[in-house]
Amino acid sequence: MKKTQSYTAHEQEGILLNANENTKGLSAKIRAEIAEAIAGVALNRYPDNSETELLEAYAKVIGVTKDNLLAGNGSDQMLGYLIGSFLGKGKKLYTLSPDFSMYDYYAASYEADVFRFACEEDGSFDVQAFIACGKENGADMIMFSNPNNPTGHLLSLPVIEQILQAFAGIPVVIDEAYIEFSGSDSSVSLIGKYADLYVTRTLSKAWGLAGIRTGFLVSSASNMEPLKKSFVPYALNSVSMKIASTVLKHAAEIAQMTQKTIAERERMYELVRECKKAQFFPSAANFLYGRSSQKDQLIASLKEKNIVIRNYAGGPYFRITVGTKEENEIVCSVLKQFEEAL
Repeated sequence: MKKTQSYTAHEQEGILLNANENTKGLSAKIRAEIAEAIAGVALNRYPDNSETELLEAYAKVIGVTKDNLLAGNGSDQMLGYLIGSFLGKGKKLYTLSPDFSMYDYYAASYEADVFRFACEEDGSFDVQAFIACGKENGADMIMFSNPNNPTGHLLSLPVIEQILQAFAGIPVVIDEAYIEFSGSDSSVSLIGKYADLYVTRTLSKAWGLAGIRTGFLVSSASNMEPLKKSFVPYALNSVSMKIASTVLKHAAEIAQMTQKTIAERERMYELVRECKKAQFFPSAANFLYGRSSQKDQLIASLKEKNIVIRNYAGGPYFRITVGTKEENEIVCSVLKQFEEAL
C-alpha cells in the first residue's frame, strides 16, 4: 500500500497571511443575513441531498445549470472524488511542479502514481513539452491549478484548449480555486466543447467562506450524471449550504471586494518587484510567491510583527497572502527594513 502523504494544516494565530484566505471577511450586512437564514434551519433533519438551493444559486453565478454541478466539502473533496473515480493502483496522475500538495495526498490514498512536469520559477512552462512528457509517460489523468498554487501563474484558455485537445479521452481537471482573482475567463466556458474537462471551484478564497468548506465540481451534464449517483450522501451539512446559498446572492459585493484584492496585489507587487534580497513573481491569484536566500531572516522579521506567511521547507521559496491594506502596509514595511538591513 502506498504511503499517504500527510497534509500540514496552517497556523491559526497572528496576522494570518499564510493560507490565501479572504482576510477582510464578509460585511456586517451579509453576516446579519446569514444569522437570520440559519436560524430557520431544521437541525434535527438530514440535509437536502439534492443540494438544490445551493446548486441553483451557484449555477446562476457562473452561468451554468444545476445539472452541471456537484457540491461537496470543499473543492478538495471534489478533487479527491475525481481521483478515486478515475484512478487506482498503477494509474498515473500528471500534474505540475510545484502545484497543490493535496493532489499527491489523494493519489496516494488510491494507490495511484504521480509524475510532474517541472515549471520555471515563475510557474510558466513550455506547453508542447508538457504535452510530450505526459504522452511519453502514459498519463491517465491531468490535474493542475489555474492560477497555479503556489506561483500564481495563469494559463490562458487557448493554452488549456491545446492541452484538452492533446489529451482527448483522458480526464483533464482544472483546479480554479483562485480564478476570481485572475481577470480571466474560466475554463467552465469550455465544458460544452470538451467531453473530458472537469473544473473545480471553491467558496473558500474570493467568497470568504473557508470556514464552511464548500466547493464545486463543474462538467457537462452527461459527465455529472454518473458522478452524482456515486457521490457520498449528505456530503454538505444544512448550515453550510444555507450560508453558501445566502452569500451567493451577493455576487456583486463579493466581486467588488475581489477587485480591491487585485488592486492591492498589483500595488504590493510594484512596491516589492525591485527588491534585491527577495525576488517576487507576477501573480494572477490573491498572493505573491517569492524566493530569497535569506528566507529564514525574512520570515523571522515578519514573525516579530505577528505576521505568518507560508514557508516552503527545504528551499528558498515562500508565499504571502494579499491581506487588507493595513496588513499589506506592515508587510511592505518589514520588507523595506529587510532590504535595507546590512
